[in-house]
Amino acid sequence: MLNRMESNWSDSATSATARASLDALAVDRHRLARRAVAPGWYYPILALVTAWFVAAPGIGNVFWMFASFSGASLLLVLLERAYKRETGLSTNRVPGPRSWLVLIGMGVVVLTMIFVTGLLTLTGHQSWIAATAAVGFLTMYPGGLLYDRVYGAELQRGL
Repeated sequence: MLNRMESNWSDSATSATARASLDALAVDRHRLARRAVAPGWYYPILALVTAWFVAAPGIGNVFWMFASFSGASLLLVLLERAYKRETGLSTNRVPGPRSWLVLIGMGVVVLTMIFVTGLLTLTGHQSWIAATAAVGFLTMYPGGLLYDRVYGAELQRGL
């Protein structure tokens, strides 16, 4: 085994190098978090598409309902491609537990509203579907902004 003289060991140089590397990682995480913020147009459009999903069971006709779901799904794919083009990023995982909780909460609310819309349609209360679509919109728009904030914080912390 080499001693410190034989390996050109220097505690101060190693500490400084480690500190510089950690500082560079922190700067990179901060830049990535800033870059990952969705453009201003992203969440309003996503909220409109979500409201469309929520309202679709109110159509009543199964063919048109699924055609509506297909159209909204196509818009989601195009929206994701536009996000990738704008930011240069494509996210394939959530960085931490708080981001997961926000996403799960938003998903539960939206799926519940789709279910409620179906119930309203079956019971003949279609006039309330605008309210469920509004809840879907309001879940995604402010919820998406909250998700961006939590996502960025978790990226900066390196989760």
